[in-house]
Amino acid sequence: MLLDSNIIIYAAQAEHATLRQFIADHTPAVSVISYIKALGYHRLSEEERQFLERFFQATEVLPVSDAVVQWAVR
Repeated sequence: MLLDSNIIIYAAQAEHATLRQFIADHTPAVSVISYIKALGYHRLSEEERQFLERFFQATEVLPVSDAVVQWAVR
């Protein structure tokens, strides 16, 4: 499952425990673009930033390639 940066950012927010559980129940991957966008989001709290850093350490971060583009389009 390839996650969009908005979903990753929402999952970092305390009120979205259900979304975090859904992601945990699957094998997520993210593109390097989502990594940049999520950690670069200007409204992150320190707690959210820490969650995202742990999340990205545990998640496959895919380089931008034609395969990633096609996966994202699907």
